[in-house]
Amino acid sequence: MNASIRRLTRQHFALYRGWLEGAPIEGLHAAYGEPGSDVRVTRRLVATLRDALAVAARRARDVEAAHLLRLKPGSIPLAELHGRDDVPTLEAYRAQVDPDAVYGEAELIALYRGDFPPPPSPALDRKIARNARLRARQAAALERMERALVQDPAPEHPLDGWFEPAVAARLAAAGLTTLTDLLALIQRRRQRWYTAVPRLGPKGAQRIIDWLDLHARSLHCILSPLATTPRRQLAVGHPVLTRPAVSADVAPLESLRVPPELDGSQGLNRAPVPAHQAELATDLDAVNAWIAIRGERSAHTARAYRREAERLLLWAIIVRRKPLSSLNTLDCREYINGFLADPQPAGRWIGNGKAERFDPAWRPFAKKLPPASRETARKILSAMCSWLVEEHYLRVNPFHGLQKVDSAKPLVDVTGRTLTHAQWRFVLQTVSRPLNLPGASAADQRDCFALLLAYATGLRRTELATATTGALSRKALDAALEDAWTLRVMGKGKRERQVPMPHRLMEALAASLQLRPTPCTLETAPGGTPLIAHLKTGKPLSPDALARLYKAIFKRAADALAPTYPGAAADLKRASTHWLRHTHANHALDAGGDLRDVQTGLGHASLGTTTLYTKGDAVRQYRAVERFFEAALNDAAAASPT
Repeated sequence: MNASIRRLTRQHFALYRGWLEGAPIEGLHAAYGEPGSDVRVTRRLVATLRDALAVAARRARDVEAAHLLRLKPGSIPLAELHGRDDVPTLEAYRAQVDPDAVYGEAELIALYRGDFPPPPSPALDRKIARNARLRARQAAALERMERALVQDPAPEHPLDGWFEPAVAARLAAAGLTTLTDLLALIQRRRQRWYTAVPRLGPKGAQRIIDWLDLHARSLHCILSPLATTPRRQLAVGHPVLTRPAVSADVAPLESLRVPPELDGSQGLNRAPVPAHQAELATDLDAVNAWIAIRGERSAHTARAYRREAERLLLWAIIVRRKPLSSLNTLDCREYINGFLADPQPAGRWIGNGKAERFDPAWRPFAKKLPPASRETARKILSAMCSWLVEEHYLRVNPFHGLQKVDSAKPLVDVTGRTLTHAQWRFVLQTVSRPLNLPGASAADQRDCFALLLAYATGLRRTELATATTGALSRKALDAALEDAWTLRVMGKGKRERQVPMPHRLMEALAASLQLRPTPCTLETAPGGTPLIAHLKTGKPLSPDALARLYKAIFKRAADALAPTYPGAAADLKRASTHWLRHTHANHALDAGGDLRDVQTGLGHASLGTTTLYTKGDAVRQYRAVERFFEAALNDAAAASPT
């Protein structure tokens, strides 16, 4: 709210009504004041309201209101409330019965007189009655002015007419000029919408949300729970997380309703349905069964299978206007080589990849698919149709015999996505240098450990995000006295492996644990403690948040390198979390590591995959990682400027 009033709202009148009733200004400030502002701002606002209401009353020729609404609230003298000295003062009574300043002065006096009745006095009764009449006339005058002046906000109103100038300026800096713009931003960005507005924090954002809720009827907009509640606090199955069912339009499988003529129950490629498969009556039933059975090993695999099946089913229904179980080989060739290469119309098929499945903005594609992705789609869909043939749902596999998609580059290309030894040393020095200066922060320690962990272990992004202290184990190596730490990792295909954790990496972890919101040690940390944690909450970072963390590390190093070596800096700006996995493999092999040991550490099912990184037993594997990791740290320390 603004001390220079542009529009009068019901909140303004509620504030002024409280002031006329004698409510403490501190309580009024807490209820109606601008968050983060001083109580003096609310005091000035009351004065401005008094002047504005008096002017408006004079213009309306309401002389009584002009006079009454300028009267400062006052209490009846205490000497007239009672004639005894053994009762508390009114202020002491307020502190006892109303510490939160809930009651107005008139209500407090009524309670006070009820607890400490004064002796009978006709003069006092007349004063009390006169005071009550004055308050009633004040209330009636304020009500007349509210009916005449109050204005409800409308979507097209400018923001500077409703919000305090500093808040309106911050909203304007984010490109917001009207209430419609503000509502659109909140609906689009949801609960953390305020991060798009400079210098607007969660408290200020909550006051704006409360104000919008108060005027939801006049704004013709009821904010979604997603705009007011953190996503993680909404239970699975909450109505707002479920998209309404739509028929024969672009929608996720769970919200798709297929017309009977397109549902596949009479598909041209349908096989006679065995009695034990009677529940697979439609294409949607069959696709969901395949996803559930073939994707049960891994949630990541299930998502990939659902994505490809979903796209094909939608294309068959919407573009080809035929059931999936009526597609032939020519249809499948057009789908793989034509539609996937350029889904059109783009507005219908391509959207923001971050939109969740219940969001109307969700689309099956985030971009056109390159040849490698189209070949992956062909393989997955061919496997799906083969399974449906085996289950006697389809007669033949329409993808069988379809030519592989030509790709100009290999499916996996690690060339140019590995840090050289010099680049690695520079990045490490960038994150470790602050630790040698006074005032090193928990963020500095966390970033340094995160970089070392990814480099030393070669873990995938999801594996880094899910690594916890409970997965650490310590045991003696064969023919050696010292203990060795390992990390148990659940990788792709639910294949479990043990990854060596070098001693100096464990020292960095121990230092990081000491700077957590709840400090702990390796021995006292609960089993679910994440190795890389949120600085304020101590909770695990999501894979996407972890990716942003590593991108920020590489960007800082690139910015420091740019003035001297712009080309190398450009390479670092392209680097991502997965580059550290490639770097781990290359540097381990350069240090003399055995190829099969590197394969085991990376969790590759095929040795052929590991050989893409090239230009045993547990002891040899551990020694190899320990050797190359120690050498890398020593090289970095030696190269660091004094």
